[in-house]
Amino acid sequence: MNVLDRAFALFPDRSPARVTVVHVLDFPAGSFALDDLRARVAERAPGLEALNVAAVGGARSWTRTAPPEAGLHVGAEHVDGRLGEATDALLRGALPARPAPGWDLRMLTCRVDQVQRVCFRIDHAVTDGVGAAHLVAALLADAPVVGPYPYRPPVSRRTPRAWLRTSPFGRFPEHETVPAGCDAAGSGLAAMAYADVPDGRLRAVASRWGVGANDVYLTAVTGALAALQLRQAGRAQDLRVVMPMSVRTQEAQFTPGNAALPAMLRLPCTATGPGARLETVAGQTLAHKGSGLREGGWKTLLRVPPRLLHRSMQRPGFRLATSHIHINGTYRVLGAPPLAASIFGLNSPGMLGYFSLTRTMTTARITIVHDQSHTAAADLPELWLKALDELSEHMEPVGAMQQIVPPTQLRDSP
Repeated sequence: MNVLDRAFALFPDRSPARVTVVHVLDFPAGSFALDDLRARVAERAPGLEALNVAAVGGARSWTRTAPPEAGLHVGAEHVDGRLGEATDALLRGALPARPAPGWDLRMLTCRVDQVQRVCFRIDHAVTDGVGAAHLVAALLADAPVVGPYPYRPPVSRRTPRAWLRTSPFGRFPEHETVPAGCDAAGSGLAAMAYADVPDGRLRAVASRWGVGANDVYLTAVTGALAALQLRQAGRAQDLRVVMPMSVRTQEAQFTPGNAALPAMLRLPCTATGPGARLETVAGQTLAHKGSGLREGGWKTLLRVPPRLLHRSMQRPGFRLATSHIHINGTYRVLGAPPLAASIFGLNSPGMLGYFSLTRTMTTARITIVHDQSHTAAADLPELWLKALDELSEHMEPVGAMQQIVPPTQLRDSP
C-alpha cells in the first residue's frame, strides 16, 4: 500500500464519509439477467486481486478478505420511473463490510427510460478511477477492452518541490474554490446529473480548434460554472479545481492501489468568450503535461506521512474536482453494448461537486455529482452542453491554437 492508499484507509468503513469510486454503465433495458451477471462475477472476481483485498487503517500492506460472494456483492432492482432517485439512493448506501471485500455491483432496470444501469462501487483506498475502469472491464466485458490510456513516464528534470507549490492540500481563499452563490451548507447527501453527446462531436470540436478533447471538456466546464454563477449571484469568479492525473502504467492496470496525483487547475470563468477560455485552459494543461510536474509530484506525495495526508483530506482547500477517462475499446457485456458510462469519486469531505467526462466508442457523458443542498448544480450538465455549443459556433481554423498546444501534444489523454 502506498501512502495515498493508507490515507484513504483511515476513513471509517461504515461512515458516510467513506470515500468511494463509482463506475456507472448504462445498457439497453433487458440486456441481461441478474443470474447471468452473477455467474460472470463469480467466475472472474476471484482472479482480480483488487477485488479480494481490503485496506485497513494503520496497516502498511493489503489485508486478504473473504472470497467474494456473487449473492452478496451483486444485486438488482426494478426502478421504473425513478432511475435517478434509485441511483442517488444507491450511491449513499454502505459497501459490504469486512471480512467481505469493500465493493459491490448493482443493476437497476428502468423500462420507462429503456435503461439497464450497472453501478460498480469500490473503496477508494483500493483503487482510483482509471483502476476501476480496468477492473470493471476485466470483470464484465465479453472480450478484452483496451481501457484508458496507460501512463508512460517521460524523462523528467522537474524537482519534487514544484508540486508542493501547487498542491491542492493547501489553503485557498473561499472565493477561489466556491462558485459564487453556491455557499449553502452541505447536507452530505450525493445526487447525480448527466448529459450525453456523440463522442465524434467532441472530437470534431477539438480537431477544429487544434487542441485535445480534454481541453474542450474543461473549457465547457468553465463555461458551465460561469453561467451558473451568473444565474445564482449575478457575477462570476475564476475557480480553482483539483484534477487527478493518472500515473497508472500498463503493467499496473489491474493491481490494487491508487496511482493518481491531484493537481490544481484554474478555470477562467471571467474570461470573455469561449476562445479566451480555451486559450487559458489549454495553456495550463500543456504546462502540466510537459513540465514533469506529474512525475515530481508523485514522488513527493509518496513521501508524505499517511496521517498527515489524511488530515489534509479532511479539510481540503478545494471544493470542486474534475476528471476525464477515455475507454478505448469496443465494449460488450453478455452481448450488450453500453449506451454510455460515468466514473467519479464520491463523498470526498467538503466537496461541492465532481465533474466527470467518461468517453466510450460512441458516447461522451458529462456527469456532475453534487451535494443535494445545491439543487442548481443539477443544471450543470445542460449548461455544459450550451458551453460546448458556444465552442462549436465560434470555432477557429486549425492552427489557431498551435502556438499554445504543439501538434505533438494533441491527444485525448489528460
